[in-house]
Amino acid sequence: MRSISKVTRGAVLVLTPFLCGPAFAAIALPSLPVSISTQDDEEEIPDKRDEVKALLVDLKGQVKKRGTEDEAAKATIETLMAEFEKSGPKDRKSIVKGIADCFKQKRGHSDEKGYDNNLYMAAAVSLSFMGPESVKPLAKLIGDKKHRANLELQARIIQSLGKTKSEDAVKPLLDLLGHKDYQIEQAAAQALGNFAELKEKPRKVVFEEVLKALMSAYNNKEADTSNQQPEVHKRYDAVSSSMVTTLQALSGHEEGTPPQWQTWWNKNKRADWSELDD
Repeated sequence: MRSISKVTRGAVLVLTPFLCGPAFAAIALPSLPVSISTQDDEEEIPDKRDEVKALLVDLKGQVKKRGTEDEAAKATIETLMAEFEKSGPKDRKSIVKGIADCFKQKRGHSDEKGYDNNLYMAAAVSLSFMGPESVKPLAKLIGDKKHRANLELQARIIQSLGKTKSEDAVKPLLDLLGHKDYQIEQAAAQALGNFAELKEKPRKVVFEEVLKALMSAYNNKEADTSNQQPEVHKRYDAVSSSMVTTLQALSGHEEGTPPQWQTWWNKNKRADWSELDD
């Protein structure tokens, strides 16, 4: 069986343009270590530091300037990302809250330019590096009334939730499968691909739910033989690739069509996947 390689948190993040419409603009991030390390219990971590408090005061002031200081705010967020790794639990909590509070600020929207997501995207990306502390704030932002219509931002938030790789993120992501907006379902399916390192039992649960969503989209598409429901075809075309990629990541296996994946699952759902030949 093909082994599943461990994915580390890299220093450069590339936003995948998985939504229909304009691709995401690249967001510059600081040069971070390969991974955010777990705090060492044997070494006392500085906490409640004045420099973190000062940065959070700066950020709060910058984001209240109605967008005129969003570039400065993004720079402060980058600095806070670097501070997060070397922070104690109280500072980590404060950093996550300070960045999550950016979403409380209103930014512009127009029919011509769409949403002004400059600040929001930077905040969402930064929170993806701050799990597990950032899991609850990110989950609360999904479907939040201030941002629910902003599908591009919602998809980025969902992706960030998955990138935390926290097990607490799994249920909120599974709950989005079958969402009325296929862009949200697509983002959730893609985000669930980050959990290839879960223990086998919960990983199989995720696999089965993604497979059910894939088969639902596939069966709806196949049932529309006269092409009278273009929306079901659009949904399948949008979600199927992300779902198949996630099934591959979770199982370490490759199949072709959705029915072939269903056959493989029926045969191997009780097997020890670590002992299967690919």
